[in-house]
Amino acid sequence: MTPMVLTLQEDPDAPARPIRLGLSTGRNALIEHLETMALFGVSHVSFNLRPNDRPVEELLQELAEYVLPRFPASGA
Repeated sequence: MTPMVLTLQEDPDAPARPIRLGLSTGRNALIEHLETMALFGVSHVSFNLRPNDRPVEELLQELAEYVLPRFPASGA
């Protein structure tokens, strides 16, 4: 399990930049980062979505629609 502070930018193509204990990024760079983490054996990531400039509900919707489908549960 790896915790990560995540500031998800509105621009899906915003590049990833490190912030304290995590990343500020667009969803496409987040997907790339998570794919790299998976190559190194990370199988669980928890996101801390506060503080953020966007409503948490909006962030959750974007993660559910675009990011999570790229990482199906093992055996699913």
